[in-house]
Amino acid sequence: MGDWRQNLQTDGYALLPSLCPPELLQIANDAIDLDLRHNYNPDRQREYDHLSYCPDLRKSPAIEALLLESGAKRLLDGMFGWRNLRHHDGQIAIRQAHNMLHPQPPEPHIDGIPSPDNGVRGRSLSSFTALIGVFLTETPRDFAGNFTTWPGSHHTLEAHFRARGRKALGEGMPSIDYGAPRQLATKPGDVIFCHYQLAHAAAVNTSRVERRAVFFRIWLRGLALRRWHHLTHIWTGWRLPPQ
Repeated sequence: MGDWRQNLQTDGYALLPSLCPPELLQIANDAIDLDLRHNYNPDRQREYDHLSYCPDLRKSPAIEALLLESGAKRLLDGMFGWRNLRHHDGQIAIRQAHNMLHPQPPEPHIDGIPSPDNGVRGRSLSSFTALIGVFLTETPRDFAGNFTTWPGSHHTLEAHFRARGRKALGEGMPSIDYGAPRQLATKPGDVIFCHYQLAHAAAVNTSRVERRAVFFRIWLRGLALRRWHHLTHIWTGWRLPPQ
């Protein structure tokens, strides 16, 4: 895995191979297959794309085990102390095969910006601390539904919030230069560990294979009371070596 902590600090994410064991992946994939077979409703596609596929599975043992019974929990415990954390239900993110016929440039975002589709209410940014993603299928090439990052954009956004001030909380995604995107090649069981402020996206899927991943949003206790401080001092609460 190399010096993943250095990658996390510099790029805003670390990709950790084979952190989730195959038996947990199989259980999760089987549960998703069953739910899609019996409950998928094409009229709810917008909800699936913006919130989660298989909404009734989000709290299920099959999905929660990807976080609680894999190396992801040990990773978070070492970084923050597990007792200091809270997490949302798993988001089951699927990019269906051939959801686009041709490649399209991915658009960067950070989570927690209020919109009619994503479940975030109010006018202010609803930030958290870290994003954990567990990949259930392979993305061997670009434009296969890849998780896409803008390396270093967590620092860019930290500087933006400091310069712009608190009014930035209600201004949505800033229109600034995030640099070049990087589409990640991942295998089943790989885990992505991202700082909240890393700009990211899902690439379109021009491949013949469906891409599946489950994401967990993690936050430190008391974050809501110190949201602005965390946005402008992005490593607060992280156990990382000095840069």
